Amino acid sequence: MKFRHVFWPVILISLGLLILLSNLGFVNSGWRILWNLWPLILVFWGIAVLPIKDLYKIISVIIILAFTVTFFNRLTENTPWWGFHNGWQNHYDWNSDDDSSKGNYSEQNLSVPTDTLTKRGILDLDAAAGSFTIEGLTSDFMSFRKTGDIGNYSLTSKDTLGVKKINLSMEKEHVSGSVHSNKVDIKLNEKPAWKMIFDVGAAEMNLDLTNYIIDTISVDAGASSIKMKLGDKSPCTHVSLNAGASSIKVEVPEGTGCQINSESFLISRNFKGFDKKADRMYQTSNFNSSKKKIYITIETAVSSIEVNRY
Repeated sequence: MKFRHVFWPVILISLGLLILLSNLGFVNSGWRILWNLWPLILVFWGIAVLPIKDLYKIISVIIILAFTVTFFNRLTENTPWWGFHNGWQNHYDWNSDDDSSKGNYSEQNLSVPTDTLTKRGILDLDAAAGSFTIEGLTSDFMSFRKTGDIGNYSLTSKDTLGVKKINLSMEKEHVSGSVHSNKVDIKLNEKPAWKMIFDVGAAEMNLDLTNYIIDTISVDAGASSIKMKLGDKSPCTHVSLNAGASSIKVEVPEGTGCQINSESFLISRNFKGFDKKADRMYQTSNFNSSKKKIYITIETAVSSIEVNRY
C-alpha cells in the first residue's frame, strides 16, 4: 500500500468523524476541537514527504493518531474554541461579563447623531477578536457600547452626498497585553439603508438585522461563530460571509426569495427549503417570483453552515 493513497483519505475520514460526532452531540465543543487539531495536517504532510519507506510512514501515522487519541481529553477543556495558541486558550474569554475586577476593564459608549438628510449609512468595523452583537433600534444614527479590557475603539464619521460612512476600529496602541474580554453591542437607526463591512478576528457574531434596511453586508472573520437573522425591508440584499473554520447560521424570511452560493471546503451543509439549481448554488422555490430577494455567498474552510427560513 502506497502512503500517498491513504494520506488524504486519513485526513478526510478524521475530519468527517469529528464533524459527525459534533452533529450527533457526542462532542459538545466539536468545532473548537477541530480547530485545535488542524496541525495534524502539517504533521501528516511532513511524514508524506519524508524519504523513507511507505511502511514506516504508515507506522508513523498510526503512532501519531494513537498519541492524539491518548490526549484527546485535553482538547475538551472549557477554553475559547477560537484559541490560536496556548496563551490565548488559557487567558482569553471574549464573552466574559465578570471582568470588572481587572485593572484594565473599561466601558466605552460612542454614538453618531441622527441626520434627516442622510438616506444611506455605511458601517465599517475593523476589530480584534471578540463578541459582536447588532440588535435593536436607537434614536441616534448609530450607538455603540464596548465592555472589556481590550482597549478602546476610535470612531470617525464622514458625510458625502447623503451617505454617512462610520468607521469603527481598535486603538491598537491601547490594546492590553493581557486581554480577557471584548464585548461590543451596536444599535442602528431603522430609517437609512445600510451597508455593513466587518473585518474581525476570531469572533462570536450575533446579528439580528430584521429591523434594518440592509443593502449589503460583508463579514471577513477568522474561526468564528456567526448567527445572522435577516429581514424583508430591502428589495435586494447581498450577503458575503468569508471565514475560517466556522459555525454559520442564517435565517431568512419565508416570503423573500433567496439564493445561496457556497464556495466552501469540507462543510456540513443544511439548507432547509432550498433546491439545488447548479453546482454549489441553491434557491428557494419562490426565488424567481418574489419581488424581494436575498443573495448569500459563503466562502469558508472546514465549517458547519445552516440557512433556515422563518
